[in-house]
Amino acid sequence: MMRAHPPLIPPTSPRSAPVRAGLGQRAIPGAPGFTMMELLVAVAVVSLVLLGIVGVFLVSYTNVDHGGRVSRATTYAHQKMEELRNTSFGLLASGNDVPETAFTRTWSVPPPTGAAPARIATVQVDVSFLNPTGRPATVQIQSQIAE
Repeated sequence: MMRAHPPLIPPTSPRSAPVRAGLGQRAIPGAPGFTMMELLVAVAVVSLVLLGIVGVFLVSYTNVDHGGRVSRATTYAHQKMEELRNTSFGLLASGNDVPETAFTRTWSVPPPTGAAPARIATVQVDVSFLNPTGRPATVQIQSQIAE
């Protein structure tokens, strides 16, 4: 014996009449799907998560950019230090230059210490640049060069 399934729409309501549901209610109680309130909450949560991820990407990009600038400044400082090491001891002198736009390189060679022929000069190379936020930054290296 087969049982008849109850109709989805109550027989007392006309089929052409619109079904109205309030916020947070389903048009047909027990029907599958999401209510408007559930959908709005889900969209809000996903939006907040995406905003957080965008913030992390911006901070990461700034840090990577700063790291690249520090790396280039360090390379420029080491290049100048090698130049000074290969310069005759009597010709060592302070100076500055601009190896690339936004990078300023300055080196200082104070009078050597000790007596000839065992004099030692302490050489310092500074490379200044602006970090991604516009604040000045400096990479500094020091070395001693013997006569």
